[in-house]
Amino acid sequence: MKFTSFMKGAAVKRVGALSLALALGAGLVGCGGDGAGSGAVAATVNGQDIMEQTVTDYVADFRQSASLESDEAWGQWLVANSYTPESVREEVIDYYVNQDLYEQAAAEYNVTVEQADIDEALEQTKAMFESEEAFQQALEASNMTEESYVETVIQPNLLQTKLAEAVAAADSSDENGDASLQAAQEMADQWNGSKRSSHILFSADDEAKAQEVLDQINAGEIDFAEAAKQYSTDTGSAENGGDVGWDALNSFVTEYQEALNGLETDQVSTLVKSDYGYHIIKCTDTFTVPEGGITSIDQLPAEFQDYITYMEQNNASSNFTTWFAEYRENAEITITPMPEGLPYDIDLAPYEEQAAQDEAAATDANVDTDATTTEGDAAAEGDAATTEGEAAEGDAATAEGDQAAAEGDQAAAEGDAAQGEQGDQAAAEGDAAEGDQAATEGDQAAEGEQTQE
Repeated sequence: MKFTSFMKGAAVKRVGALSLALALGAGLVGCGGDGAGSGAVAATVNGQDIMEQTVTDYVADFRQSASLESDEAWGQWLVANSYTPESVREEVIDYYVNQDLYEQAAAEYNVTVEQADIDEALEQTKAMFESEEAFQQALEASNMTEESYVETVIQPNLLQTKLAEAVAAADSSDENGDASLQAAQEMADQWNGSKRSSHILFSADDEAKAQEVLDQINAGEIDFAEAAKQYSTDTGSAENGGDVGWDALNSFVTEYQEALNGLETDQVSTLVKSDYGYHIIKCTDTFTVPEGGITSIDQLPAEFQDYITYMEQNNASSNFTTWFAEYRENAEITITPMPEGLPYDIDLAPYEEQAAQDEAAATDANVDTDATTTEGDAAAEGDAATTEGEAAEGDAATAEGDQAAAEGDQAAAEGDAAQGEQGDQAAAEGDAAEGDQAATEGDQAAEGEQTQE
């Protein structure tokens, strides 16, 4: 339940090395769903009382283990976690209702927890700590003793586990068949032809080395498993000789699966290129459903049997959850109104107001930060615009200057051309005049000669 979940987190945070199993019991010291304590009745479960004092003690132990003993710390925690004293009481009662129902159902199914089971579970928990002293320190930090830990954690957990097994066994008996064998038969077609394989993986730029190792394997110069340990970059499988299990229980990249499909048992592939690099693949086993089908679970490879067991456990857990929900729904559960004056029932108004003020302040701070950021962005945009404007004006002035210079060059060129034309014209006119003058003098000379004659 949500309330005890937080308690687990708080206990682990304080103790550090505290195991999950131990944390489950934090805050349960001195409490029990058997009606222990005095005063009013908080709830009844099929006629069995849960005392108000039991709920109050639970909350008190939790507050102590989580350092929430002051009203201020308690109020702040309630508001921060969206709790009220009423909702806390409701969840604690809900916890004890379930515990009582587990015990009642266990009695119906003749389920008991033996001392040997308790001793084994306790030893398993202690093994999670560096020493006996470390375990005792964790108990003390959780306000528990070894006896209370056994009573409030180990026994309830074992009882629930055994009850789930009993319910699953009863369901299996009702089906009049072996559930494991039935599951194997249902999976037969899917598993038929499945292949187990090992591989040696080389990086994409190490093709030459991959081919060299493949040649050594094919020549019998090196064992495949040894080559995997020595050369494979897939360190996870390398330690197991490259084994990656059955394709029916795993998912391989397309190139790998296609290559494996073409191999027989003990056959080694050529180099197979994938996104991971180059593979050398060996088919190490093939499963074929025997003629007549599967008649015993022992006909399956061990990995397939383990898979069926795993699925059964998951199904059993899911089925037990469904079963228990129905069992609780059919139970007679009565919860009494919350009495006044409980020590954990405090006024939350001051803490809610403070939380609202803190939230508003945080919002304002975010708004101010956003405004400052916006102003900064606007200033940056203004600077950019100014820079762009100045650059544009400079470019325009430069362009105008270039145009004026071009016009000057053109005028100079026109002037040079005009002067050239005038010079040519004068020269031409001079030549013509000189020609005319020579012609005239020639004519006059001719006439003189005629006169002399």
